[in-house]
Amino acid sequence: MTGRENADAIVLDDGGRDGFPGLPPGPALVRRWWSGLGGPMLWRRNFPGREDQVTAARKMVRLLLEDTARASDAEWITAELAANALLHSRSGLGGGFFLVEVLRGLHMARITVYDLGGGGTPAVQARRPGQDIGEHGHGLRGVRQLAARAGVRGDATTGHAVWAQLALNCGASARTA
Repeated sequence: MTGRENADAIVLDDGGRDGFPGLPPGPALVRRWWSGLGGPMLWRRNFPGREDQVTAARKMVRLLLEDTARASDAEWITAELAANALLHSRSGLGGGFFLVEVLRGLHMARITVYDLGGGGTPAVQARRPGQDIGEHGHGLRGVRQLAARAGVRGDATTGHAVWAQLALNCGASARTA
């Protein structure tokens, strides 16, 4: 495959193996690619409401962010949000599903998991003095610690959208964006 450059993007000529053999991977290519597209990119996928689909969801997000230092954090966040959707909403019932959305720009990525509602509204639980740390009830706290921002939209009737925004800047702390 051969490529030629213009002011905004790399223009590709078809004919190579694996789609892009002559292009060097890395941030320089990605930055030029984003600037040529004029903004962030968005991916969405529905997953059947089964536990084995949490693994598929987290692998998808890792693939989309594998060229960043935050791929592992994004994968963990996705697993937590998807597992919560199955455990605490109608998404985990027969015929249920959940949707994962990834919005990625140059310096930020937002992961959103949509569920089918039911149960309560997701919230970060405060730990009380003297309370034992149990296995459940602390995942959203971990999401908040890894994310620059996080939140919830929706309700038990229409469904929830639980999201976390990650700073992708190299060397940036998790809480700066």
